[in-house]
Amino acid sequence: MIRLNVPFRAGWRQVCLLLVMALSSSFSASTAAIDGSAAEQAAMTRVTRGGRHFYLTNASYPSSQALAACATGYHMASFWEIIDPSALTYDFNHPAAHTKADSGQGPPSGWYGRVRTGTDNSTSSTAGIGNCSTWTSTAATDSGVFVRLSRSWEAPPAEIGGVWDVTVFACNVTGPVWCTGEFHLVYLPLVNR
Repeated sequence: MIRLNVPFRAGWRQVCLLLVMALSSSFSASTAAIDGSAAEQAAMTRVTRGGRHFYLTNASYPSSQALAACATGYHMASFWEIIDPSALTYDFNHPAAHTKADSGQGPPSGWYGRVRTGTDNSTSSTAGIGNCSTWTSTAATDSGVFVRLSRSWEAPPAEIGGVWDVTVFACNVTGPVWCTGEFHLVYLPLVNR
């Protein structure tokens, strides 16, 4: 038996569906033999561990498209979901993820992206409050918050906990979006003939 790590974000219905599919494939007479190492590598090209994952989009979006910018299974991150990057997995191999030459398997530093603020509808130019009218405005007179992982490790002004640098931009500025999602690993048996 070969074990495959299959990452997915699912509720009870999807889990039941996967279990039915796994059981039906194990009873199928037409199951083909698969090279285990190649199958495992193919199944793990996007998410390699369960838990909360995040990435910064490589593409830039108008503020009015920020809520829809993330790939399936992800959503625009609230700052409070990603405030502690050490508790997250950066999806550096996701095709939409931004990386830098020295990112390794971690997130890029010094690159701003939009995050949700957890506040009410606002166009304020105060960092942490402005959210481009809940990410619907593209007006130059409205503001929204952008955050980046600090690229200076000497505590410049406006940093939060020495990790994040926060600023506001006008809502007519396009930019990347921080995305996050919760993934779970399921081990499905494959039957070799």
